[in-house]
Amino acid sequence: MITKLGMVILLEHDLEAAVTFYKKIGLKPIFHIKDSWAEFAIGPVKLGLCPTKQKPTDRITGIVLELEDVRNFYETFKDVILFKSEPQEKVHGIMVSMQDPGGNIVDLYQPTPERVQELVKEVVDKDQKTSGGCCAKESCGCQTKKADA
Repeated sequence: MITKLGMVILLEHDLEAAVTFYKKIGLKPIFHIKDSWAEFAIGPVKLGLCPTKQKPTDRITGIVLELEDVRNFYETFKDVILFKSEPQEKVHGIMVSMQDPGGNIVDLYQPTPERVQELVKEVVDKDQKTSGGCCAKESCGCQTKKADA
C-alpha cells in the first residue's frame, strides 16, 4: 500500500544552474553531488534534480508548490525567473507558472479557502432562490426544504 509521496524528480540539462535556481527561491538543500544529483526538502517531500542530456523544453510537470503570497513571490523574482504569465486569480486560489533552467514548468499556488467558501455560499443561495428551496434530501442539512408536490 502506498502511504505517502516521498520524492519528485525533475530532469535538468544544467544541474548546477538548477541547484542555484532552487536555492534562490528558498528551497532547503539536503545534499548536492556536483554534476550527478541534488535533493531539496519541501516539507516531508524531497525534490530530486537529475542531470539529463535532453535539450530544455517546456516540460509541464504537474508539480504545484504552495506559497503564502504568490503575488509577492512574483514581484520579487519576475526579473530573474521566467514566468509564463502574471499571477492569475482563480476561484480556488492565486496561481502562476514558472520555468526552471531545465525547461520544467512548475506551478506556484496560493490557496484562497475563504473565496471558495464564499463561492459555495453564493451557489447554494442562488440555487435555493431559483428552485424554491433545496434538494429536500434528509442528508442535505439545508434549512429550507421543497414543498411536496
